Amino acid sequence: MSVGQTREELRIAEEGQLTDRFSAAITHLGTASPDVKFGGIYALERIMQDSPRDQARVISVLSAYVRTHTGVPAGGFATMEAGESPSPAADVKAVAEVLAARPRGEDGTAKVDWTGADLRGIELGREVAPSGRSPDAVRPSLDFARLIRADLRKATLTGVDLNQASGRGVNLADSRLVDVDLDGADLREGNLARVRLEGTTSLERAQLDDAALDEADLTGIALRDADLRDASLTAADLTDADLSGAILARADLRGAQLYGADLVKANLTRARLSGAEMWQADLSGATLGGADLSDTVMWDVDLTGANLTGANLAGANLGDAKLTRANLTDANLSKATLLGADLTGAILTGANFDGALPVPDEARSAD
Repeated sequence: MSVGQTREELRIAEEGQLTDRFSAAITHLGTASPDVKFGGIYALERIMQDSPRDQARVISVLSAYVRTHTGVPAGGFATMEAGESPSPAADVKAVAEVLAARPRGEDGTAKVDWTGADLRGIELGREVAPSGRSPDAVRPSLDFARLIRADLRKATLTGVDLNQASGRGVNLADSRLVDVDLDGADLREGNLARVRLEGTTSLERAQLDDAALDEADLTGIALRDADLRDASLTAADLTDADLSGAILARADLRGAQLYGADLVKANLTRARLSGAEMWQADLSGATLGGADLSDTVMWDVDLTGANLTGANLAGANLGDAKLTRANLTDANLSKATLLGADLTGAILTGANFDGALPVPDEARSAD
């Protein structure tokens, strides 16, 4: 027997053993015994570690297990009582942990797919590492995962990568996300009401159009170049958030807190910001054409070079605001407070300053 034949025989034998292990693990998943079922889950985890080329198959099997055992009701998301603290079944949680902690770079074309899964109250993260691993051994990855219409209300995700995840219509209301990477994620039409984003959580370039982020805590969060058109952010806390280059056209930001927020070159065309508080925010070069900024607090805001054409600033407090070279054509500044505002080089054609205090010299000159 040649060396080549021996190696080939060993390869065939190993493949046969893996096939047997895979089949046995699948069988164990379908049993009623919790102990046997968990044995099947962790057997599949071990197969991913031992045979990278089988990882895609394991991902598909375990993803299907989650969807099959946790489906969102056909009529929509389940109702929840006030104070309810849901949690997935132990076997579902174990499967989710195994998938999140799988070896990186071996997925092939497979994606973790929890479309329509009910995972309310799930906890995933560094401190929830599976199989007794050190919590810092791996950063859980759900990159490119499919979370379309998944129910993740009251979830706690810590240090999880969700880069470019597909989560259209996902329900993350009342969840807590700490150090989570959501860069480029598709969360269109998602429900993120009252979500708490903490630490280094990032939503750069995320798609959030038509999403609900009402009362969300987005303090200091990176939302650079995010798409938030038509999103609802009423009473959201965006203190020190980075929204530079973000698209907020027609977004509802009424009552939002934007203290110190970076909105450089953001697009707020026809956005609703009535009652918002924007102290010391940077809106230089921002587009605010037709935006409703009535009764906003914009003290010491930088609007240098901003486009405010046709914007409604009635009753707004613009004390000490920098409006140099801003375009205020046809803007409504009636009863606005402009004490200390700098309008050097601003375009004031057709602007309404009735009742403004004080009426700027530039406005009198325009008249």
